[in-house]
Amino acid sequence: MKKVMCVALMLAGLTVFESNAQNGPGGGRGRMQGMTQVEESALPAPVMTYVKDKYPGLTVRRIMKDKEDNYMLVVAAETTRRIVIFDSKGTFKEERAMRGRRGGPGGNNSNK
Repeated sequence: MKKVMCVALMLAGLTVFESNAQNGPGGGRGRMQGMTQVEESALPAPVMTYVKDKYPGLTVRRIMKDKEDNYMLVVAAETTRRIVIFDSKGTFKEERAMRGRRGGPGGNNSNK
């Protein structure tokens, strides 16, 4: 009986932990945690001009703002995904390649 209670408590704890990870700030998305999602209209004007010139053919999939008012945009096409970072005034800071999603390039393909 004690074993059954221990297993039940562990499962309940895991459920609560997983729920908090998914529903907390940033949706439990690792580095995006603690950021706020914003609309394109909230971006400084230079941001979208830069993105359209530098990344033709890519689509802005997500726009996030961190606590220091930096903007992080996820731009993507079929096999390309990048995070592009701008400061609060819209000045380009850096670009990072994103790892692939599960089943995509760089993702967790398990073809066993």
